[in-house]
Amino acid sequence: MAVLRFSLFAFFIFLAACVSDDLRMPSSVSEVYSNSQMKQSLVSAAQNKILFYLPTETLNEVEKTEIDYRCRHFETPFWASKLSVYLNIFRSKPELYSKIHVIEMKKGDAPSIEIQKDMDQVSVLKIQYVKSESRGKVVRATNLPCQGTLAEYVGRDIVKTEFEFPTTAEVQTALENSTDKKDVARFNFSPDFLTYLAERGALFKFTHELSFEKLPNGKFVMAQLLNQYASEIKTMNQLPMNQSHLNLWLKKINENSKQAELIQFFGVENDEQLRTGIKIDGEKEISKKNSGSVDLTYVFTSYHVQSDQLELASLENLNKCLQKMTIEKGSVFLRRPSSESEKDSYLSPGFVCEK
Repeated sequence: MAVLRFSLFAFFIFLAACVSDDLRMPSSVSEVYSNSQMKQSLVSAAQNKILFYLPTETLNEVEKTEIDYRCRHFETPFWASKLSVYLNIFRSKPELYSKIHVIEMKKGDAPSIEIQKDMDQVSVLKIQYVKSESRGKVVRATNLPCQGTLAEYVGRDIVKTEFEFPTTAEVQTALENSTDKKDVARFNFSPDFLTYLAERGALFKFTHELSFEKLPNGKFVMAQLLNQYASEIKTMNQLPMNQSHLNLWLKKINENSKQAELIQFFGVENDEQLRTGIKIDGEKEISKKNSGSVDLTYVFTSYHVQSDQLELASLENLNKCLQKMTIEKGSVFLRRPSSESEKDSYLSPGFVCEK
């Protein structure tokens, strides 16, 4: 019995040591996100109040090479790397941010670039890409998309799925030829919370529908919540780094989620229960096996309009929720993914707290 008690004690000491090592809190913002060039691009966009709309289809797209279901290879989702290429335009010419409110990237019939204005004169840079398939035959010089033997596949059909985008020169020309953006009430908000996210390699998960949502007093929901979070973040920034579980999990998602290796998201949802936590978005398993898409893991909060008033889950509540997740799920969630499938759906099935 004494031996059993000693063994259990030793096991828990070992487990605590492992979790403690993984639990080391970031000591600086650069430890949360260390890609300095990408950070510079994201911060510049945030300070200019630029929002990004990337539909689910865009987030799920991947290039792939396939012979059959046993011999195929999927690349990492391309949206973040493509976006970073276009953001380089603004790094050299930051004055071009004066032309637009939103950058949108989605699939169309042909690669194209357009700056479109909606009914409120919001200027949207629409980057449209096209998906295509090229077919050929496996020959002796073919690099197989699997570990099989070449002799097994010679003469078989091979299909490569690719995407064509407008060039950076085309995008820059469209921006230079457009007029300056108008001041629009929907986009009249403090950039401080967007900047906080950008410093940590994250984008606000924007939708056009959210930007249009309005309170009975005429104020816009998105502008109100961004202003509220901009105010709260000043308090959050005064917390010692070892108390910011938001920093910890932004760091972990960046390190361990395949979708978030370059850029991740921060989401806000309309929810009566004002829940907060970690959310996982993705296709059904059978669809993922065919398309090669990977799940999107992101931190989220929520809001709700009650009696004509905007109710908002606070960043303090979010931080407490993430602290709770660290305590309850730390031994599982804090360890490094042991397989590619875990990186494809990091922190699945997520973690949710109610207000």
